[in-house]
Amino acid sequence: MKQLSLRDHARLGFATLLAFAALGTAQAAENTAPAASNAARMTDLQVRMMPFGAIFDTLASENPAWPLQDKPDAVTPKQLSCLRDQLSTPGYRRYKLAQVETYVAANPSRVDAEIALLEQGAADLFGKLVTAGAESERSGVEADPAVVLKDASPEQMLSFVTFFSDPNHAGLRKLSGLGDALGIDKSAEENESAGEKIGSTMMMQIMLTAMSTCKVPTTVLFGK
Repeated sequence: MKQLSLRDHARLGFATLLAFAALGTAQAAENTAPAASNAARMTDLQVRMMPFGAIFDTLASENPAWPLQDKPDAVTPKQLSCLRDQLSTPGYRRYKLAQVETYVAANPSRVDAEIALLEQGAADLFGKLVTAGAESERSGVEADPAVVLKDASPEQMLSFVTFFSDPNHAGLRKLSGLGDALGIDKSAEENESAGEKIGSTMMMQIMLTAMSTCKVPTTVLFGK
């Protein structure tokens, strides 16, 4: 199984998609608690839907120099440790939580219903596709979406289809990083092409955010 360099992760992208929350009073505390809870629940769902953290964890477990195994002298041990912390399940969850808190604050009337929708199945089904796509990219064995989703219940599939097709959930799709680039009304080829572009963009955004946090220069991406 091949090792992936830092630059390779921009290409990995949606290879992962190929297989498809003060006044200090009691009342103030009561008002902020639901928002905080919703932010945590939505973040959990977003992480399950786009399990980049789990993918990072797997890659990190395979090589102690990841993600800079090709350039081990390009960063200090402190920078490498920082990158590996940022590019992990806890690091990815922190990254996503910041986005979710903004979304929850801007859309308080929508969040409960959207959480319920994702919990019904859309988050887990999409996460399975992402995981299968990532493994396909790494192993060279193409994933079949029909096989990945063969055990889904009708209720899960309804959640999945509603998430992708209902115009009322356009904001939720944007939060998830998909926008309206993918759709059940598009061909497999269109979704594949769009997925690759979305995934490359998302992966690069995560990588660059981690590099900024860890003060790693972008020359490690482009230099020899």
